[in-house]
Amino acid sequence: MKRAIVLLLLATTATFAENVDPNNDGSKYAWSENLGWLNARPGGPGGPGVQVGDSSLTGWIWSENAGWISLSCANTSACGTSSYGVVNDACGGLSGRAWSENAGWITFSATSPVAYQVVTSWRSTAPPPAGSPRVTAGKTGGSLVLSWTALAGATTYDVVQGTLSTLRSSHGSFQSATQVCAGNDTPATSVTIVGTPGVGDGFWLLVRGGSCGGAGTYDSSAASQAGPRDAGIAASGNGCP
Repeated sequence: MKRAIVLLLLATTATFAENVDPNNDGSKYAWSENLGWLNARPGGPGGPGVQVGDSSLTGWIWSENAGWISLSCANTSACGTSSYGVVNDACGGLSGRAWSENAGWITFSATSPVAYQVVTSWRSTAPPPAGSPRVTAGKTGGSLVLSWTALAGATTYDVVQGTLSTLRSSHGSFQSATQVCAGNDTPATSVTIVGTPGVGDGFWLLVRGGSCGGAGTYDSSAASQAGPRDAGIAASGNGCP
């Protein structure tokens, strides 16, 4: 009788609505060296599993060897003594750690030696990040490092680059002057710029923020800006995708 009660409690705890693997392509597994593949949607569409929120997960994942595994300390009100959880990167990709009483900590995503990650249908409804960051440049050794301030709502950044002589000779045409995407979807707030301009010339560089809501803008919104930049950079064929 005691065993039946325990199983009933676990099953009840794990019956969260799930929103994992929206395309039914198998994007529902995490990996543990000791437990093998873990299923975040063990009951199929609409069955028990993981519920993805705005920035974290609640609910449980199922292991054939270890049973139900907690994805958040909030499941058992344990955050005061052991703070852990699986994190949503704001675009539906998950990382962080889960906890199994029988197996210990479980890494939820990785890139090697085998790449794996749980992908969900959750997407932020927030609009693309607005505004432009404050940009600074400095030398580190023989390299130029471009740095910028973080933008509210931005999870990644794009950096485009061109030469000042082309921008000047084209009368400010970013379609003609954009030469390379110097940083694409980088989560960092700095990039190292490769190469050096010709004698008497220089580089121009622009940064925009991005998020699940889309790409932001290269425009500064300053009165001194002569014209819009985004359309020309996109039309150049050399901008960041």
